[in-house]
Order: sequence, then C-alpha cells, then structure tokens
Amino acid sequence: MKVSIAIPTYNRKEELRRLLNSIKESTFEDYEIIVVDDASTDGTEKMIEEEYPYVKYIKHEEPTLVAKSRNDAIEASEGEYIFFIDDDNVVERNTIEELVKFIDFHDEVGTVAPVTCYYSSPGKVMYAGSILSRFMRRTIFLYSGFPCKSLEGKVIEVDIFANSYMFRKEAVKKVGLIPWKRIPWNGEDGYLQYKIKKLGYKNVTLGSARVYHDVDIREGVRRYNDMRLYYALRDKIFFHRDLDPPLCRVGFYFSLPVYAGYYMWAARKGGRSVSPVLRGLLDGILEREGLQYL
Repeated sequence: MKVSIAIPTYNRKEELRRLLNSIKESTFEDYEIIVVDDASTDGTEKMIEEEYPYVKYIKHEEPTLVAKSRNDAIEASEGEYIFFIDDDNVVERNTIEELVKFIDFHDEVGTVAPVTCYYSSPGKVMYAGSILSRFMRRTIFLYSGFPCKSLEGKVIEVDIFANSYMFRKEAVKKVGLIPWKRIPWNGEDGYLQYKIKKLGYKNVTLGSARVYHDVDIREGVRRYNDMRLYYALRDKIFFHRDLDPPLCRVGFYFSLPVYAGYYMWAARKGGRSVSPVLRGLLDGILEREGLQYL
C-alpha cells in the first residue's frame, strides 16, 4: 500500500461525498481511504456503509476535535505515505500522483502539500503553505490571491501547511503523534509538520498539485467563532512554547500582546465577546490543557 488517504470529518456528509467522488477519479490508484468521523449526527455512517464500503471507517462515540481524528488515522494507516485532506475539498485528478512522484524521489522531504485554491474561484490561490516570521512568529500565508497556474512547476519550501498535505510515514513515526489534549484543533497539523521539519526534513508545497477548498472567499474575520478565537490563541502559545528555539520563543512572548489585541479586534469586528480570547490567553499562559467547547 503506497498511500493512506486520511479524511477527518464532522457533520459534512455532502461535502465528504463530493471529496470521495473526486478521489475516485484520481490517476493514482495504489491507496486506501480512512475516514475518521468525530461523532457526526447527519447520516455520514450510513452513507459510507451504502456508497463507499471499501472505505476504512472509524467513528468516535463523542466529539474529540480534529487532532484525535488525525492520530486515529495515522495509527490505522497502512501506507508508506499519509495524505491528509479536510472533508470540504475536491482533489484534482493528478494531485496525489504528483505528490507521490515528488516525495518518492526526494528523501529529504518529510511533508509535501498541494497548492490550495478556492473551490468557488478555482483560478485563485487560497494559500500555498506558510512560513513563520523570525521575531513575532507570525504565520505568513504564501501566494494568497495569485493565479493557481502561476505556481506550476514551483517547489516552495515552507514551515507549515493546513487543509491538505502528505506525510512521509517514517517521519511521523520518529516525531510521534499529536498531543491531542494539548493541541486539539486549529494548528494541530502544523504542530506535527514543524516537529518533522525540526528533525531536518524539508516541508515543501508542490505547485503542480492542486486541491480546491470550499470556503467563502469573503469570509475574513467572520470565520472566528468563539471556539476558533479560544484555540487560535491558546494553541499558538503552546506551539511556540513547545517547539521554538529560545530566541524565537522570547520574540513570540514579547509579541503576545499584539496577538491578543488582534484576536480581540477580530471578536469585536464579528460582533462577539472578547472573553474567549482572554480565556485562551490565560489557559495558554498557565498551560491548561484539555478539550474546551465554547
């Protein structure tokens, strides 16, 4: 088995069906599909049983957020590579093949990702991976708004990705699973990718591979509900405390009031209370782990 395609899902039956159907059209055929369902109530289980009986299906009895789903998929995987993709995507026919061909011939690469384009505007890049700024440790999204075809042939070295990426399984084994009670959601994948990079592997985005993410291109700060506001700040504190070298960590700590201010602004801009931000800040500083549902 060459590739394990891992799909965390929660109450997105129709989006999941669309993704699975796009995978059927893939030019690459040596794969298994693992769907990890975080206690959906929308009929996802029945759909999988009736329409996709070849899928390896794992269902949580209670919601645990996405990091636990990723760990479960890793542990259940049989492939040499693990291709994670969020359920609200569509895969271009040659994407998996392009990723496998590249990582097969580049032993120095630990994680390779496709370019993420907008589903509603398929010619436009949503992003092509991220780098962390040296002092503030700000997450800088690369090539956002560029034409997707303009990245054809490019290999872009990055720090972290989101949404869709392919791990070398041996690299994941070396760094271990995500500490899912510490980083349950919103940065859990970057946590694992950055640990892989710290081992000496490269993380790259492949411009010739694309997926299409079904999110509102005009969403902006509206995406920050209470849960995201809380975890965005708490998990960023844990990420840099756990993984940064000392000088970078100091720079991040000095910049922490800026991050808190930004998320409070985002909360007010979206008509929300700032209390999830303050709670995330406090829990991050005091290292309070565990799942929180706001």
